[in-house]
Amino acid sequence: MEFRKIAPPQPLLPYVRYFWTLDNRDETKAYHAFTTIADGLPGLIFQQLTPDWAAKPDNGWPVCYVYGQTVEPVNIFFPSGFHAVGVYFHPHALQSIFGLPAFEWTDRCIAMDVLDGKVGALLVEQLLNTSAADRQIGILADYLCQRIAANVAKLDAEALYAAKRLVSSGGRLALRELQRELRISERGFQRKFREAIGVSPKLFSRICQFQGAMQQFREGGSRRLTNLALAHGYADQPHFIRTFKAFVGCSPRYFTRAFAEQLPNFPHLII
Repeated sequence: MEFRKIAPPQPLLPYVRYFWTLDNRDETKAYHAFTTIADGLPGLIFQQLTPDWAAKPDNGWPVCYVYGQTVEPVNIFFPSGFHAVGVYFHPHALQSIFGLPAFEWTDRCIAMDVLDGKVGALLVEQLLNTSAADRQIGILADYLCQRIAANVAKLDAEALYAAKRLVSSGGRLALRELQRELRISERGFQRKFREAIGVSPKLFSRICQFQGAMQQFREGGSRRLTNLALAHGYADQPHFIRTFKAFVGCSPRYFTRAFAEQLPNFPHLII
């Protein structure tokens, strides 16, 4: 399985963390199973499927779709041979690119032709008629630039600032301190944040904290979970394990045995 990470063009840097491609030519399995991990980021996925797989009535996923904040783990299946292109957005992208109230799309996805009508359908057609991954990324980048230029919804500056502070602190910043810094009521803070980011500030803070711990876990921290948990502000190891199960869908021990993670926060089941 081949994974590539591609930096966005300059105009998209405030909106897109990176583009990615994932290709598999291994025909030994009937399908490949992936699961999502809560990471605080919405995204977009285009999947170039085999004709027989795309025709399956229970396939369940559009060819091209935008998804919101993923909190609950979700299983996604690809056929044995597949090509996928994706976009990892910054947390505010549903509002700043598409003008959507982000909370309406938490743990949900929307097909591109439903989201953007004829323009979205044309985008899907262009992607399907192009086999080169770099060209597909170029088509997506052009589309996103056009959407940003046409978007009349204003990004809430306070919500954007709060999200950046929570990410940079690894979820360790006290929400009351952030609220006082912004000079905003608790209710107003909650409303603005959910509309721009898709989840409450408290849940987003938990996800940021978990992602900080998860990065250390990937780098070998799985050998000493107690130290890892304490280093990232968890009360103890059981607290971290409960959070891990909630955001990943399994225990840390099972994860290291059963999953390979080429694409961050989109691990591939290998057993």
